Amino acid sequence: MRLVLKLFLSLSLACSFLTTAHSAENGKPGLPSQRASFEYHSAFLMNLHHFLLDVSVRKKSLQELPWDNKPAEAEFAILKDAVDFYQADYAKRDPLFDATMQGIKRGLSVDDQRRDASGLAIPAPLIAVLNRVAPVYARCIWASQNQSNQDWIKQTKQLDASYGKEIQARIEKYMVHAFPAKPIRSDIVVMTGTRQGAYTDEQIVMPSGRPDYQGLAALEMLYHEASHTTVTDTLVATINDRMKAAHREGESDLWHVLQFYTIGKVTQDVLKQSANLDYQPYALKNGLYQKAWPEYLDLIDQVWEPYLEGQLNFKEAITQAVDQMPAEKK
Repeated sequence: MRLVLKLFLSLSLACSFLTTAHSAENGKPGLPSQRASFEYHSAFLMNLHHFLLDVSVRKKSLQELPWDNKPAEAEFAILKDAVDFYQADYAKRDPLFDATMQGIKRGLSVDDQRRDASGLAIPAPLIAVLNRVAPVYARCIWASQNQSNQDWIKQTKQLDASYGKEIQARIEKYMVHAFPAKPIRSDIVVMTGTRQGAYTDEQIVMPSGRPDYQGLAALEMLYHEASHTTVTDTLVATINDRMKAAHREGESDLWHVLQFYTIGKVTQDVLKQSANLDYQPYALKNGLYQKAWPEYLDLIDQVWEPYLEGQLNFKEAITQAVDQMPAEKK
């Protein structure tokens, strides 16, 4: 029933947006009726979990981490046991798609100041590990990690206040879907334990410690991650419908390519037009298309750019994009 209701609401929003997406003059949408809002957290237990996950995934040397206060020998032993525990299980799981990892994230979504995991809805062995290592983490590195998170939150709030409304409006126009009405919980951690960076379902987990997520890129990546909540629903559904009609089998990365390009281009345009700031979108700066999706570059130029410029409507653009889409890699 919950899934049916979500699909009904998504389709209702899509129908509304499809009738108005290209009605504004000069390609400029009206401002959103309701602003997207973000509930920022730098939570101790959430950060402790991701700290241990990241160290275990990347196999970092505990001795070489940037400690505020270097752990004593006994503290290093506690840390090593905790990392070994994570490497034996959680480091092998996907934080976004694995059900156990999803449950841990939800269970750790508690008061930011809480340092005792007892009684939380997470596995009992994990509770024991977190409670044992928490005093070491608090004494030796939490101060600088929390400061990194707070600095990221401060700069991103300022950027969002200045440019977020226009960015949101354009994303909603091109994605033909609204942002969630309720605040989006955004957990800021230094590193997320994934090689990709941030990850999102209904809740954002964002790295404050990555250089490529700093400055103006923080604004783009905030809205990129926020769009993973519901904003791509219409895009994904429309692509899937066209693939089915065109007898294209399997799943496609097309939606993610178009999402990345759209939000990067929107951020670039808004910053230039609003403040004369030159900004290179994340995927372009980091060579993401060349590394992951080189086969989609022509499609972006020939179909999606004309759509963003108002030369095609949403349905036309998706139809042409799917029909020109290269065969999926095997």
